[in-house]
Amino acid sequence: MSKTFSSLSTELRKNTRLRAGLWLIVAISISYLVLLLNDYQVKLQQEHQSASTRLNQLQTITSQTQWLERAAQAQALRSQLQVKFWQANTQGLAQATFQKWLDTEMKRAKLIKKAYLRIKSVLEMPNDTNAWKVTARIDAPFTQRSLNRLLFAIAQHPLFIVTERLEIRHSRTPRLTLIVSAYFKAPVVSS
Repeated sequence: MSKTFSSLSTELRKNTRLRAGLWLIVAISISYLVLLLNDYQVKLQQEHQSASTRLNQLQTITSQTQWLERAAQAQALRSQLQVKFWQANTQGLAQATFQKWLDTEMKRAKLIKKAYLRIKSVLEMPNDTNAWKVTARIDAPFTQRSLNRLLFAIAQHPLFIVTERLEIRHSRTPRLTLIVSAYFKAPVVSS
């Protein structure tokens, strides 16, 4: 080992190009380390800046005093929306209830001649297993007065009914297709 070291040191003393090459390697290595440290410093500064920004945002939010008021408003809005759901204990009862209501309104609107009412399958709401969307399709001969009456009944109903699609086909005998949905919730059982 000492022979190798002594021959290396002798070679370094004699060969100028070897010394210059070695110094160049050292300079490149030091430059690379400086660049790495600089990149690390920039990254740390960015992280510090984003953490500082988040901290300022949190301090601003926590200094606000309306949180209880906002929570009360959100609860009041939730209560208002809860009473707009139709009530049914099961999905089958939800379908039957909506079908009965639509059938009654179709008779009032005089849409019963050659009209076809079909209740589609019930869709369970993703965040609440006790809430369902019941969709119905009405195919009937088109008359302006009947359609207006039915749409008025849907619009005036106090519970959630959404008109998803209305299609009027003008042919020899004009026909309409109306797709409506109602939102049901199982009643809360108090213990």
